[in-house]
Amino acid sequence: MKLNRREFMAGVGMATALPLVGCAASSASSADSAKSSSFTDDFIVAPPLSGPRINLARAYKVMDMLNIDALVLGQGVNFYYSTGHRPITLTMGHGPNSFSIITRQDNMPNGLVMPSFTYYYQLADVIAPDDFSTYMYSGHRGTDKDDPSADQTANLMIFPDRHLTSLDEIESNRENRTRETAKEYGAFVGSRAAFKKAFSDLGLTNARIATDNAASWELISTALPNVSIVDADDALRRIRPYKSDVEIELMRRAAPANAEAAIAAVKSIRAGATYRDLRRIYYAEAAKRGNTGEFMVIDRVSADLFDAPFRDGQSFLIDAVSHADGYHGDYGRTVFIGEPNKELAKITKTIGMAWDEVRHSMKPGMKFSDITALGQSTLKKLGGNYRVSFSPHSVGLFHTDHVGKMPGAKYENLVLEKGMILSVDCPLLEAGIGGSAHLEDLTLITADGSEAINNVGDQTIII
Repeated sequence: MKLNRREFMAGVGMATALPLVGCAASSASSADSAKSSSFTDDFIVAPPLSGPRINLARAYKVMDMLNIDALVLGQGVNFYYSTGHRPITLTMGHGPNSFSIITRQDNMPNGLVMPSFTYYYQLADVIAPDDFSTYMYSGHRGTDKDDPSADQTANLMIFPDRHLTSLDEIESNRENRTRETAKEYGAFVGSRAAFKKAFSDLGLTNARIATDNAASWELISTALPNVSIVDADDALRRIRPYKSDVEIELMRRAAPANAEAAIAAVKSIRAGATYRDLRRIYYAEAAKRGNTGEFMVIDRVSADLFDAPFRDGQSFLIDAVSHADGYHGDYGRTVFIGEPNKELAKITKTIGMAWDEVRHSMKPGMKFSDITALGQSTLKKLGGNYRVSFSPHSVGLFHTDHVGKMPGAKYENLVLEKGMILSVDCPLLEAGIGGSAHLEDLTLITADGSEAINNVGDQTIII
C-alpha cells in the first residue's frame, strides 16, 4: 500500500529526529561512539536524513496561487530539493535527464522520470518502488519513440548476470527493485514516452506545468501538445523561504557546525599567516564537522586569488559560509589580532547591542523592512553614528534562499512566518576606520518569537 505524501513526510519526521551534529567527543565512551559512527575520533557526524526537503504544504499553496498543476524539476539542486536524492549524473556536467514531478493533488505520489541505469546504479540502493511513481527510460532524447504502451522491461539498462556466483546483496537488491519498479510503472524507449505515461497516470495531460529546465520543457511540449508550460523560478522563490521540518533539522546541523568551524579556524592563526591559510583551515574545520565550505570573506576580500599576511594589531571581519547536505550556515564576526583597535572595539560593541535588540524582537508578522529599521534606529539611540545595513535574507538551500526579490512583492515587504530561517547581515559599511567589522547569526522564526540556531556567544574574537 502506498502512503500519500503527507503520511510519508510525517513518518520521515518521526524516524529522523536526531541530536545536533558537530559536538566534540568528551569521554572515552563518546570517542568510541565517534569511531564506530561515521567520522573521526573527535567529531560525531549524524547520518543523512531521508525524504524530500521541500515544504509540500507551502508548495501546494503556491501552486494554487499561481494556478500550476505540477512542478517538473530537473536541475540538480531542485531535483534534490524535491526528492532528497542527488544522482551523481546531475553534478557531473550532464544536462538534466532525471526529473521529479510534484502534483497539486495531495493524494498523488511524487513522480520521477529518469534513465533506468540511473535508477538501477544510483537510486535503487536507497529508495523503494513505493517511494515514488518512477517511470524509467533507456536511450537518448534523440531516439525517443512515441509508443508508451507495452511492458518494456527488456529495455532496462542493468548489468547482465554472468551466473559465475550468486548475486551479492547490492546486486540482487538493485536488480529486484529495478525490475519491480519497471513492472509497476513501465520502462520505455526514450524519455518522451516515459513523460507521456507519467503525465497520463498523474492526470496531467491537459495541465499547466512549471519547469526549471529546457530539456523537460522540450520533451513535454513535443510529447503533450495540450500541456501549457511556464518557468518554475517564480514558484520556487515563493516556496524556499518557508522551511519544512526536514529542512529545519538540516539547518540545525549546518549552522552550529559552520560557526564552530569559523571560530576554530580563526583561533588557529597568528600574525604572519595569510588570508589563504585562513580559508584553507576553515574549509578543513568545516569538513571535520560534516560541512562543505562555500566561501569565506576576510577583511572585505572575497577573491580567492588575493593573498596577504595578517599582522599584529589588525582588525578584520570574517563572513563564513558552508553547507551540510546542501543547507547553509552563515556566520560573521570581527576578529582582533592582539589589542583591539579602540574605535573599532567601541563600534563592534554598539553593533552587537543593536543586533541583540533586533534578534530578540523578531517574530511572525514583522516585515523585512521592520528588521532593518529597528536595527538602524537602535544603533542611532546607542550613539552609533555610522552605516550598518541590518539587511535580512532567507538562508537554506541557498545562501540567499529567496533568490533576490520575490515576484509580485517588494523584497522589503516580505513578512516573517513560523519556519523561516534568516540571516541579518550587520557589516560596517565605512572605510578609513582602521579595519573592518561584521556580525551575523542565523535565526529561526518560531510561533511566537525567534531562536538562534548557532552559538551567538562572543560577538568579537580576540586572538
